[in-house]
Amino acid sequence: MKLVVFLGALIGLGLATIVTADEYPSMVGTWKGTSEAVVLGDALYYKNNTKDAMPRMSSADFVLDLTHQDGRRIWGSLNSNDVKEPWIGIFWNDKESFQAVNSNGQIIGRILDANTMEVVYSQVGSTLITSHVIFSRK
Repeated sequence: MKLVVFLGALIGLGLATIVTADEYPSMVGTWKGTSEAVVLGDALYYKNNTKDAMPRMSSADFVLDLTHQDGRRIWGSLNSNDVKEPWIGIFWNDKESFQAVNSNGQIIGRILDANTMEVVYSQVGSTLITSHVIFSRK
């Protein structure tokens, strides 16, 4: 009898794994973080009153408001310094890594735990930016 119960539990665990295999972590919510950036040029989130020809270090506080998720697809808006722009992304098959874009650049990120993610943002063109942010869900 114990063997039957054990095998039933084992099969149940296997079926539970199959049912949840297609689920992606929930990203819906409000995420906050502060960037560490290197900027060259006049950037939307990193205003500079000088016309330096050298890269500069900068920081900005961000709110990432992710309002929708459908499986691996996620979207919402990025807000900072009275600027709000769309943000759309998609998970990789590992269900931890994702790639996203906003109106100016690309984001590569990964889930660190249920309420923490790490992202690197890159923008190329007349303004160059690379930044790193640890976002925490609030």
